[in-house]
Amino acid sequence: MKCGIIGYPLNNPRSILIWKDYFLKKKIKAKMEPYEIHKKKFDTFIKKIKKDKAYYAFAITMPYKICVIKHCDKLDTSAKLAKTVNLIVKNKETSEIVGFNTDVIGAYKSISKNIDEYQDITIIGLGGVGTCIYNYLNNLLPKINFNLITQKNIKIPKKNKIFKKLNSNILKKKSLIINCTPLGSNLKDEFLSKSPIEENLFKKINKNSLIFDVVYEPKKTELSRLASLRKIKYINGMRMINLQGKEALKIAFKNVNV
Repeated sequence: MKCGIIGYPLNNPRSILIWKDYFLKKKIKAKMEPYEIHKKKFDTFIKKIKKDKAYYAFAITMPYKICVIKHCDKLDTSAKLAKTVNLIVKNKETSEIVGFNTDVIGAYKSISKNIDEYQDITIIGLGGVGTCIYNYLNNLLPKINFNLITQKNIKIPKKNKIFKKLNSNILKKKSLIINCTPLGSNLKDEFLSKSPIEENLFKKINKNSLIFDVVYEPKKTELSRLASLRKIKYINGMRMINLQGKEALKIAFKNVNV
Protein backbone atom coordinates (compact mmCIF):
# COMPACT_ATOMS: atom_id res chain seq x y z
CA MET A 1 0.00 0.00 0.00
CA LYS A 2 1.08 3.55 -0.72
CA CYS A 3 0.22 6.18 1.90
CA GLY A 4 1.40 9.72 2.35
CA ILE A 5 0.86 13.31 3.34
CA ILE A 6 -0.19 15.82 0.68
CA GLY A 7 0.56 19.53 0.99
CA TYR A 8 2.48 22.45 -0.46
CA PRO A 9 4.99 23.22 0.81
CA LEU A 10 5.87 20.38 3.20
CA ASN A 11 8.32 20.98 6.04
CA ASN A 12 9.48 17.65 7.52
CA PRO A 13 5.93 16.57 8.50
CA ARG A 14 5.93 14.60 11.78
CA SER A 15 3.19 12.29 10.50
CA ILE A 16 5.74 10.52 8.25
CA LEU A 17 7.63 9.09 11.24
CA ILE A 18 4.46 8.40 13.24
CA TRP A 19 2.86 6.40 10.42
CA LYS A 20 6.07 4.50 9.65
CA ASP A 21 6.47 3.58 13.31
CA TYR A 22 2.86 2.38 13.37
CA PHE A 23 3.44 0.22 10.28
CA LEU A 24 6.44 -1.45 11.97
CA LYS A 25 4.58 -2.12 15.21
CA LYS A 26 1.49 -3.49 13.48
CA LYS A 27 3.50 -5.27 10.75
CA ILE A 28 1.60 -3.48 8.01
CA LYS A 29 3.18 -3.64 4.57
CA ALA A 30 2.86 -0.02 3.51
CA LYS A 31 4.90 3.00 2.53
CA MET A 32 4.44 6.48 3.98
CA GLU A 33 5.88 9.31 1.90
CA PRO A 34 5.59 13.08 1.52
CA TYR A 35 3.81 14.32 -1.59
CA GLU A 36 4.59 17.98 -2.14
CA ILE A 37 2.03 18.67 -4.85
CA HIS A 38 1.73 22.04 -6.58
CA LYS A 39 -1.79 23.50 -6.79
CA LYS A 40 -1.87 23.07 -10.57
CA LYS A 41 -1.25 19.33 -10.21
CA PHE A 42 -3.44 18.64 -7.17
CA ASP A 43 -6.63 17.61 -9.00
CA THR A 44 -4.67 15.31 -11.31
CA PHE A 45 -2.90 13.67 -8.37
CA ILE A 46 -6.16 12.95 -6.53
CA LYS A 47 -7.57 11.34 -9.69
CA LYS A 48 -4.42 9.20 -9.81
CA ILE A 49 -5.10 8.07 -6.23
CA LYS A 50 -8.56 6.93 -7.24
CA LYS A 51 -7.31 4.97 -10.26
CA ASP A 52 -4.18 3.37 -8.80
CA LYS A 53 -5.08 0.40 -6.57
CA ALA A 54 -1.83 0.77 -4.61
CA TYR A 55 -2.79 4.18 -3.19
CA TYR A 56 -4.73 3.99 0.08
CA ALA A 57 -4.68 6.63 2.87
CA PHE A 58 -3.36 10.19 2.93
CA ALA A 59 -3.04 12.93 5.50
CA ILE A 60 -4.07 16.25 3.95
CA THR A 61 -2.46 19.50 5.03
CA MET A 62 -2.47 23.11 3.84
CA PRO A 63 -3.51 24.41 1.40
CA TYR A 64 -5.74 21.49 0.42
CA LYS A 65 -8.02 20.85 3.41
CA ILE A 66 -10.99 22.52 1.74
CA CYS A 67 -10.46 21.90 -1.97
CA VAL A 68 -10.01 18.15 -1.40
CA ILE A 69 -13.68 17.95 -0.36
CA LYS A 70 -14.89 18.02 -3.98
CA HIS A 71 -12.88 14.84 -4.62
CA CYS A 72 -14.44 12.95 -1.71
CA ASP A 73 -17.29 10.57 -2.49
CA LYS A 74 -18.35 10.57 1.15
CA LEU A 75 -17.65 12.68 4.23
CA ASP A 76 -17.47 11.44 7.80
CA THR A 77 -19.46 13.43 10.39
CA SER A 78 -16.21 15.05 11.61
CA ALA A 79 -15.52 16.47 8.13
CA LYS A 80 -19.13 17.52 7.58
CA LEU A 81 -19.20 19.51 10.81
CA ALA A 82 -15.70 20.97 10.41
CA LYS A 83 -16.24 21.69 6.69
CA THR A 84 -12.64 20.67 6.06
CA VAL A 85 -10.77 17.39 5.52
CA ASN A 86 -7.34 16.36 6.83
CA LEU A 87 -7.51 12.64 6.06
CA ILE A 88 -8.70 10.70 3.03
CA VAL A 89 -9.06 6.93 2.93
CA LYS A 90 -9.89 4.95 -0.20
CA ASN A 91 -12.33 2.07 -0.10
CA LYS A 92 -10.37 -0.81 -1.60
CA GLU A 93 -13.42 -2.45 -3.14
CA THR A 94 -15.20 0.57 -4.63
CA SER A 95 -12.28 3.07 -4.91
CA GLU A 96 -14.52 5.66 -3.24
CA ILE A 97 -12.66 8.28 -1.26
CA VAL A 98 -13.95 9.08 2.22
CA GLY A 99 -12.93 12.32 3.95
CA PHE A 100 -12.37 12.77 7.68
CA ASN A 101 -11.19 15.54 9.99
CA THR A 102 -9.17 14.17 12.88
CA ASP A 103 -7.88 17.65 13.84
CA VAL A 104 -11.25 18.57 15.32
CA ILE A 105 -11.63 15.16 16.95
CA GLY A 106 -8.26 15.67 18.66
CA ALA A 107 -9.18 19.21 19.69
CA TYR A 108 -12.53 18.16 21.13
CA LYS A 109 -11.09 15.22 23.05
CA SER A 110 -8.45 17.55 24.54
CA ILE A 111 -11.12 19.73 26.16
CA SER A 112 -14.14 17.41 26.42
CA LYS A 113 -13.69 16.86 30.17
CA ASN A 114 -13.86 20.60 30.80
CA ILE A 115 -16.24 21.87 28.15
CA ASP A 116 -19.46 21.42 30.17
CA GLU A 117 -18.18 24.02 32.64
CA TYR A 118 -18.47 26.85 30.10
CA GLN A 119 -21.30 28.69 28.37
CA ASP A 120 -18.89 30.89 26.43
CA ILE A 121 -16.05 29.95 24.10
CA THR A 122 -13.65 32.53 22.71
CA ILE A 123 -11.65 31.55 19.64
CA ILE A 124 -8.65 33.70 18.77
CA GLY A 125 -7.84 33.49 15.06
CA LEU A 126 -9.96 32.06 12.26
CA GLY A 127 -7.31 30.66 9.96
CA GLY A 128 -7.47 27.07 8.79
CA VAL A 129 -7.33 25.50 12.27
CA GLY A 130 -9.52 28.11 13.96
CA THR A 131 -12.23 27.91 11.31
CA CYS A 132 -12.54 24.13 11.40
CA ILE A 133 -12.55 24.04 15.22
CA TYR A 134 -15.22 26.75 15.30
CA ASN A 135 -17.36 25.01 12.66
CA TYR A 136 -17.11 21.69 14.51
CA LEU A 137 -17.81 23.02 18.02
CA ASN A 138 -20.56 25.38 16.85
CA ASN A 139 -22.40 22.48 15.22
CA LEU A 140 -21.69 20.05 18.04
CA LEU A 141 -22.55 22.47 20.87
CA PRO A 142 -25.45 24.67 19.64
CA LYS A 143 -26.17 26.13 23.09
CA ILE A 144 -22.66 27.57 23.51
CA ASN A 145 -22.02 31.25 22.77
CA PHE A 146 -18.92 31.95 20.67
CA ASN A 147 -16.77 35.07 20.61
CA LEU A 148 -14.63 35.07 17.47
CA ILE A 149 -11.51 37.23 17.39
CA THR A 150 -10.74 37.80 13.72
CA GLN A 151 -10.35 40.40 10.99
CA LYS A 152 -12.56 38.32 8.68
CA ASN A 153 -16.13 39.20 7.81
CA ILE A 154 -18.15 35.99 7.97
CA LYS A 155 -21.78 35.07 8.47
CA ILE A 156 -22.46 33.63 11.92
CA PRO A 157 -25.54 32.82 14.04
CA LYS A 158 -26.96 35.73 16.05
CA LYS A 159 -25.92 34.15 19.36
CA ASN A 160 -22.27 34.44 18.34
CA LYS A 161 -20.19 37.62 18.01
CA ILE A 162 -17.18 38.79 16.03
CA PHE A 163 -14.56 41.14 17.47
CA LYS A 164 -11.51 42.62 15.79
CA LYS A 165 -9.52 42.25 19.01
CA LEU A 166 -9.81 40.96 22.55
CA ASN A 167 -11.21 43.25 25.23
CA SER A 168 -11.87 43.12 28.96
CA ASN A 169 -15.62 42.55 28.53
CA ILE A 170 -14.92 39.28 26.73
CA LEU A 171 -12.24 38.13 29.14
CA LYS A 172 -14.04 38.89 32.41
CA LYS A 173 -16.58 36.13 31.74
CA LYS A 174 -15.79 32.57 32.76
CA SER A 175 -15.00 30.98 29.41
CA LEU A 176 -12.95 28.55 27.40
CA ILE A 177 -10.37 30.54 25.44
CA ILE A 178 -8.88 28.79 22.40
CA ASN A 179 -5.78 30.17 20.72
CA CYS A 180 -5.76 29.17 17.05
CA THR A 181 -3.06 31.62 15.96
CA PRO A 182 0.60 30.61 15.44
CA LEU A 183 1.78 33.17 18.01
CA GLY A 184 4.14 31.50 20.47
CA SER A 185 5.03 28.71 18.05
CA ASN A 186 8.36 27.99 16.40
CA LEU A 187 6.95 28.27 12.87
CA LYS A 188 8.75 31.62 12.61
CA ASP A 189 11.37 33.17 14.89
CA GLU A 190 9.25 36.29 15.39
CA PHE A 191 6.35 34.20 16.75
CA LEU A 192 8.31 32.71 19.66
CA SER A 193 8.24 35.74 21.94
CA LYS A 194 4.63 36.69 21.20
CA SER A 195 1.34 35.92 22.91
CA PRO A 196 -2.15 36.09 21.33
CA ILE A 197 -3.33 37.68 24.58
CA GLU A 198 -1.44 40.84 25.49
CA GLU A 199 0.14 40.88 28.93
CA ASN A 200 -1.89 43.89 30.10
CA LEU A 201 -5.12 41.96 29.39
CA PHE A 202 -4.22 38.97 31.54
CA LYS A 203 -5.37 40.69 34.72
CA LYS A 204 -8.83 40.91 33.12
CA ILE A 205 -9.16 37.14 32.52
CA ASN A 206 -11.66 35.39 34.77
CA LYS A 207 -9.75 33.14 37.18
CA ASN A 208 -12.07 30.24 36.35
CA SER A 209 -11.42 30.40 32.63
CA LEU A 210 -9.38 27.80 30.75
CA ILE A 211 -6.92 28.53 27.94
CA PHE A 212 -6.52 25.86 25.28
CA ASP A 213 -3.58 26.60 22.98
CA VAL A 214 -3.32 24.64 19.71
CA VAL A 215 0.42 25.43 19.64
CA TYR A 216 2.43 22.34 20.62
CA GLU A 217 6.01 23.35 19.79
CA PRO A 218 7.61 24.64 21.91
CA LYS A 219 5.82 23.15 24.92
CA LYS A 220 6.38 26.31 26.94
CA THR A 221 5.27 29.50 25.20
CA GLU A 222 4.83 33.12 26.17
CA LEU A 223 1.11 32.43 26.53
CA SER A 224 1.75 29.52 28.91
CA ARG A 225 4.16 31.69 30.94
CA LEU A 226 1.62 34.48 31.34
CA ALA A 227 -1.14 32.01 32.20
CA SER A 228 1.06 30.46 34.88
CA LEU A 229 1.83 33.87 36.41
CA ARG A 230 -1.89 34.63 36.70
CA LYS A 231 -2.71 31.04 37.75
CA ILE A 232 -5.04 30.54 34.79
CA LYS A 233 -5.56 26.91 33.73
CA TYR A 234 -3.70 26.20 30.48
CA ILE A 235 -3.54 23.25 28.04
CA ASN A 236 -1.14 23.21 25.10
CA GLY A 237 -1.69 21.49 21.73
CA MET A 238 0.48 18.41 22.30
CA ARG A 239 -2.43 16.23 23.40
CA MET A 240 -4.49 17.43 20.43
CA ILE A 241 -1.77 16.61 17.89
CA ASN A 242 -1.17 13.17 19.40
CA LEU A 243 -4.87 12.35 19.59
CA GLN A 244 -5.54 13.40 16.02
CA GLY A 245 -2.62 11.29 14.80
CA LYS A 246 -3.84 8.22 16.69
CA GLU A 247 -7.37 8.78 15.43
CA ALA A 248 -6.17 9.00 11.83
CA LEU A 249 -4.30 5.70 12.10
CA LYS A 250 -7.22 4.05 13.87
CA ILE A 251 -9.63 5.15 11.10
CA ALA A 252 -7.37 4.31 8.20
CA PHE A 253 -6.15 0.90 9.29
CA LYS A 254 -8.93 -0.61 11.41
CA ASN A 255 -9.88 -3.00 8.60
CA VAL A 256 -6.41 -3.60 7.15
CA ASN A 257 -5.18 -7.19 7.19
CA VAL A 258 -1.69 -7.15 8.72
